Amino acid sequence: MTFRTTARTVAATAAALLAAVAPLTANAQTPPSSQWRASPITLSSLLQDGYKIVAVVNGAHVNGGSADTIFVQRDQSAFKCVDPQQPDAKSKTPATPPACFELVPPSGASAGSEAK
Repeated sequence: MTFRTTARTVAATAAALLAAVAPLTANAQTPPSSQWRASPITLSSLLQDGYKIVAVVNGAHVNGGSADTIFVQRDQSAFKCVDPQQPDAKSKTPATPPACFELVPPSGASAGSEAK
């Protein structure tokens, strides 16, 4: 596989992942019916485990503030990590801690029910 082919594959994968999850980046609190399940793992741990950053959304508005959302992927596994921006020094509002969410099949769907 040439570098160009590899780069195109990575770009296409990143674009597909971003298109699938972009509507969810506007809200860091993930509803229970979502395809994202809260995970105790950190972005640092994911990167050390071989996950690659495939997309970053800067400045999504979350709970009155803004946050960066980082999407990582390895093989058929994907996570999004939401990193809230620190409030300015004048603000009394505490910063929400960073959180990662694992992409899972939608609730009520079995793993074998996906279209092939």
